[in-house]
Amino acid sequence: MKGFFSLKRFFLCASFITFLGLYQICLCNSAHASFDIQQDSFTISNAPGYCFAMAAFARWYYLNKPDGMPLRKMLDEKKQTKIANKLQEFYSKHLVKIQADFCNRYNGNNSEPFRRLVSGLTAGEPRIVLLMNKGDRGAVLHAVLAFSWLPEKNLLKVYDPNYTSEERHIDLGSSGYTSLDITYHAICFPEVLEYNEGLVRKIEYLYSAFASTKPVGVGPVAQPEFLKASAPARSLRAVPPTR
Repeated sequence: MKGFFSLKRFFLCASFITFLGLYQICLCNSAHASFDIQQDSFTISNAPGYCFAMAAFARWYYLNKPDGMPLRKMLDEKKQTKIANKLQEFYSKHLVKIQADFCNRYNGNNSEPFRRLVSGLTAGEPRIVLLMNKGDRGAVLHAVLAFSWLPEKNLLKVYDPNYTSEERHIDLGSSGYTSLDITYHAICFPEVLEYNEGLVRKIEYLYSAFASTKPVGVGPVAQPEFLKASAPARSLRAVPPTR
């Protein structure tokens, strides 16, 4: 996924070294969701630039499993492509500015979003991670889905939509993360989108339109215990539903 927005400053992955100690190791040892790349991820390629849509939809489906089957068994590649295309369009039109404002707000001070990311992983909830670098034409963005943190190695295990069957790792003590031929040197945890009402409603609408064998009601993206464990106390739902 490539996109452009103004960032005041980049915050390097190496900065994690300064605040990884904020979390107790006894808690972080269990910071893991049972997300299975072979079952819960998309089988389609991210070549058109659907990475945010693929990460966000895979997260929602994993947490809800509305038809009781893993994503790969429920959705064929044609349905996956339709959903990813429409959801990426929604993201580009309605969510990029919200995401940029949030990442700018925590630029250089990722400790609180990171704490909530680990809380979500501890509750079994995968979390979206945004990677960035700055090229000649502006910022280049890539979204992945974190499902485990290994504190003893400073690693996040992630589903990277550029890799259909391969578990990937982000070294938080490193100066960058390479996906295909691009290396990203900045990171953000855009929790402002995790429970965004417009995004959730759009996902539910697309699932009902293209995949569901039964109606899907509009509701929270996850069970209350996930929301309680990982979301900020204030409401982050800012975008009205768009269909």
